[in-house]
This record gives sequence, structure tokens and C-alpha cells, in this order.
Amino acid sequence: MPRAAREQQMLDAAVQSFARLGYRAASMDQIAELAGVSKPLVYLYLNSKDELFTACIRREAGALVAAVRAGIEPGLPADRQLWDGLTAFFTHTAENPDGWAVLHRRARTHGEPFATEVTAMREDMAAFVTHLTTRPARHAAIPSCPTRR
Repeated sequence: MPRAAREQQMLDAAVQSFARLGYRAASMDQIAELAGVSKPLVYLYLNSKDELFTACIRREAGALVAAVRAGIEPGLPADRQLWDGLTAFFTHTAENPDGWAVLHRRARTHGEPFATEVTAMREDMAAFVTHLTTRPARHAAIPSCPTRR
């Protein structure tokens, strides 16, 4: 099996374990068994439990952001883009409950550096939504206001 596919297999198992058990209760032995690989192979690919958890957060955050971006059709009115983005967000989280649990419940409660990873995703999403909402306002013809005297 190619390295990239094997790594995704390990990440799938890790996301499932971390989501259901939490960071502390999930064990590298259990993750390796669930992935169908040896524990030393997990360490070879991902170095440590911290790095494995960080890789899970990054992958799930990237997938969520990508789903929201892909759900928006450029050129539509801003309100429609926001609606489509929200729909994509909720669809993705409903279809990936373990990924959402890792991002929303697990990563935030285990301190740094995990919370920083989630904060980066939120900032990326906020910047994207800000861009969607401010772009139409900049291009709209806004009537000038009379000056007060």
C-alpha cells in the first residue's frame, strides 16, 4: 500500500478513536489495531500521539474549510453564497461527525498546541466569510450622505 494511503488509514482510525474516547483515553495501541497496522508503524509515520492528534486536527479542519469553499458558487449574490456556505458546513459536519467531534469538542479541551490549530481554522473561515460579505458592499452603489452643518 502506498505511504499516503496507509497514512490516511491511520488518520481515519485516529480520528475515530479521538472523537469517541478523547485524546487522553485513546491509545496508540488501539489506533494501530483499528488501522490494521503495527504500533511501531504508527510511530514511524506520525512520530508521537501529539503529532498524530495535530495531524488529525489539520486534516479535519482542511476538509471542513474545503467543503465550505466548494459549496459556494462564485457570482451568486452574497446572501445566497452565505446560505450555500452554511449548508455546506452543516452537511459536512453531519456526514463527518467524528471529524467535527475532534475539532469542536476534543481539540479545544486539550490545550496548546491543539487549540491553536482550531483557532487557525476558525480565523481562516472567518476571513472567508468576511470576504463574502464585504465584497458586495464595496461594489454596491452607496448614495452619498448630505453633510451636516
